[in-house]
Amino acid sequence: MGVKVEFEKMEGFHKLKSLWRIEYKVTTLEPLLTQAATEEAKEVVDSVLGKTIPKDLPDAVPLIYEGKVVITGNAVKGVFRHLISSQLREAGVFICFQEVKGPNPVGQCPPNNPCFACTWFGTPSRQGALHFSMLKSKEPIEKVLAGDPIPMIAIRDDYGAIDPKARAFLLLAPVKENVEFGGWIKGENLSDEIIGAIKEIQDMSEMGFVKFGGFKTRGFGSVKIEVVKIEKYSTVPFKLEKEYSGEDLKKFLEECREKYHDLMIRGKGA
Repeated sequence: MGVKVEFEKMEGFHKLKSLWRIEYKVTTLEPLLTQAATEEAKEVVDSVLGKTIPKDLPDAVPLIYEGKVVITGNAVKGVFRHLISSQLREAGVFICFQEVKGPNPVGQCPPNNPCFACTWFGTPSRQGALHFSMLKSKEPIEKVLAGDPIPMIAIRDDYGAIDPKARAFLLLAPVKENVEFGGWIKGENLSDEIIGAIKEIQDMSEMGFVKFGGFKTRGFGSVKIEVVKIEKYSTVPFKLEKEYSGEDLKKFLEECREKYHDLMIRGKGA
């Protein structure tokens, strides 16, 4: 489970000391599928492909919003939380498990003493201090969709694996490689440690270890993340206090990453 290690505490939601906006971009390193919610989206993608395919419609297509491909903020938040929580647990830092069984949550932190992950990402009963926007493709669906659908064989649950009918033929219509998405993370009273954790995810992504969307184990979803600007606002009165970009941003992120690494080192030594 890990040991309790002290980390820089946020001021709490009752006291708004600072507001942060972290602007970042995401570039696909592999084809990406974000799983559309409607059959109409399949029809849109089918018309964009403009090709005869051996099915009425593709089986899986991207999520489309106002003509752009999007990745939901909830999906991004889930990936960030998983990577940070898993890394801190390995370092020996106490991070609770978000398990909900029956009417009462099991394993989550008490509201007055949250672990590092609960502080920033929240719990089923408590809002966290980080807020994730949707990531939207810079270009419309017509420009970012892969030109050719990708065939795939999957095992159907309703047949035994020995039965030839168990093999289901799928056609996937993903976003192609080198497509850029843009979005932001907003935060309240952020510490250097959580900004350092975001920088850590950026570093992981540069080697292809961060994935969004579906079919992650089948060659889809790797993305490169790059923080492009950070703004810190004071609140009494509300005004821009500091903007980090260029070399200032690089230096600030490296300093914050060192604070996050120190948190992990203290976990290992506890």
